[in-house]
Amino acid sequence: MAHITVQVEFASNKIRAVDALKDLQNAAESACLNLLSKYDVRLQWPRRVNDNQVIMDMTMPDDIVDDFKVGPHLKGIATYLLKNCEGYDKYLVGKRLLEYTVIPAPDETNNGIPMANRLRAMSDFAKLLENNDEVSLDKICRIIAILKEA
Repeated sequence: MAHITVQVEFASNKIRAVDALKDLQNAAESACLNLLSKYDVRLQWPRRVNDNQVIMDMTMPDDIVDDFKVGPHLKGIATYLLKNCEGYDKYLVGKRLLEYTVIPAPDETNNGIPMANRLRAMSDFAKLLENNDEVSLDKICRIIAILKEA
């Protein structure tokens, strides 16, 4: 199963997703059964991660990740808001109420080095810097030389 994180925003800048969090959660609850039955996609409740950002986690089979279009599949959330909650129709931009942005996972990098390995390397280098013996200093100099080449 693949895991993706999606940021939810309103298309209109007159309203913030964090201000409509409860309605978004109710809408996601309504939409999740349809996604689960049709695509085996599990949708988590939208949650606030800071003062301006709402994200939602999704889990789906690996074989549909590349072809899964988040916006069209999550249109049930906007439909719920427009049909069951008053006032959201004034935030439509064209025919769009919500926008979804897939947030890349920390392990997805362009060079293929997972974030966990990067953090471990930084930690190991920091520990090496704490030492002042000849072997450690030699290793530090070699690492610095390699970094300068890159």
